[in-house]
Amino acid sequence: MRLANDIIAIPHGHKAVRLRPSLRAAVRLHARHDLRKLARGIGEGHLGMIADIILEGTDQATGTKLINGILMQGARELGALVEPLSDFTFALLGVDRKEAEATAERVEKKPDTSDWIAPHLEQLFEIGTGWLQWSPADTWAATPTEIMIAQRGLIAKPKAVNGVKEDDQAD
Repeated sequence: MRLANDIIAIPHGHKAVRLRPSLRAAVRLHARHDLRKLARGIGEGHLGMIADIILEGTDQATGTKLINGILMQGARELGALVEPLSDFTFALLGVDRKEAEATAERVEKKPDTSDWIAPHLEQLFEIGTGWLQWSPADTWAATPTEIMIAQRGLIAKPKAVNGVKEDDQAD
């Protein structure tokens, strides 16, 4: 979980459009499409889902230009978007795509039909506004990874100040 992975770049002509996987984008996209279905929608070239992801990840003007470019280029443009949009979808949960795929290959399980994502996103908002005492606006703008790392730092601070050793460092 590294902060450097939070911004996802999508190729657009000779430029790149940066998408930010904020908590607000995660909540909106989950409410609209269910985040578990977005990866499949991206792979299948579902233009409505792809457009919603782009519009949630960047500003309206940039998103509209990118979507218009995709419409002009057609299917040729969609292939280049699959990997970065999949990365963006995983980042909405604070998960690295490659780690998630490796875990999925190791673990054989039944399809998960329960909605664990909405409570997870609510918990992240609770951590941001409660534990971290960020404003709701700052919490909505933060990425899930930023929230989790900030909470980890908040928990580590009293241990460092009081000289408490980690369990694995105990003598």
